[in-house]
Amino acid sequence: MYIENKSICIVASTLPVGFIAAQMETLNVEKIYVLSEVHELSYQSFRTKNPQIEIVRVPSGLPLQSLYFLFVLLKARISGTHVIFFHECCLPIFDLLLQVIKPRGYYFPQVTMSGFQEIEPEVFPRTRLYRLLGVLGVVDRFRFYRSPAVGDNESEYVMSIRSYPGAITSMDVSFSRNVISRCSSCGSQKTNKVLFIAGKSFVSDASQSTLFRSLIEAAHSRGYVCHIKDHPNPIYRLDLQIDGAVVLDPSVPVELMDKDYHLAVGVSSSALLGFNERAVSLVHMFGDMSPMDKSLCVNHFEEAFPGNKINYIRSLVEFEKLL
Repeated sequence: MYIENKSICIVASTLPVGFIAAQMETLNVEKIYVLSEVHELSYQSFRTKNPQIEIVRVPSGLPLQSLYFLFVLLKARISGTHVIFFHECCLPIFDLLLQVIKPRGYYFPQVTMSGFQEIEPEVFPRTRLYRLLGVLGVVDRFRFYRSPAVGDNESEYVMSIRSYPGAITSMDVSFSRNVISRCSSCGSQKTNKVLFIAGKSFVSDASQSTLFRSLIEAAHSRGYVCHIKDHPNPIYRLDLQIDGAVVLDPSVPVELMDKDYHLAVGVSSSALLGFNERAVSLVHMFGDMSPMDKSLCVNHFEEAFPGNKINYIRSLVEFEKLL
């Protein structure tokens, strides 16, 4: 796949960062539109190798952001610029504008909604956005979901559009994952470093903190340099400070970091998928994580990258054998 015309990327999170990095030339990207200052900091990493890429933060607030997307999509339609996007949920007004304006473009989902519970519209909170969709008479164009509680955070409610217009080519999650797996190989080089990928998951923050501390102590005592990489989004961070570990800049996505780690250790982060057999998931080490949530994590990895080689350990002894 090669896009001859210029394209713009609309991103709602840091999930697509590895895919965009791998497909920068193929997609012919000239601008990346981000939704927040946090995302702007994360995507600025692209400019190190691609200084020609412009990172643009869209205005906040529903009315202003909607008008801004209207302008961006109309301009893309008139100029023939392709619109590339990745979100499975969270941008309903943008999705509605796509149906009306119909610019040419591609949808590259990075994950599925399998970790969320689909709910009836009647159960969805009556937010200002939901009421607006009701006034517009377009509620039936969306599916509605509720996420399990993540760490000490409350459940989230999100909506996902049912379909895109014919001008948008919708790809499967497997396409994105295959691209990333081909272009972000760990290679054969290993160092004496262990990366601990932190972030809220389907277990208490305190449980994660305790387990990460014991694993870091074990690795550090064996001479490994331990790095902690927290989630780019502050609301999902654990803010770990553990003796014997270096805390990396959380705004830099793992997907853009060197992959020369001996191991990459985390719970449910999609970033583990970039480390193949060097990845270690801790989902089976938490007594306070429900069997259903453990299955959700494992299925999330398998759906995103079927046949992945993540190591699911169940004890500190198993972790020490991998060191």
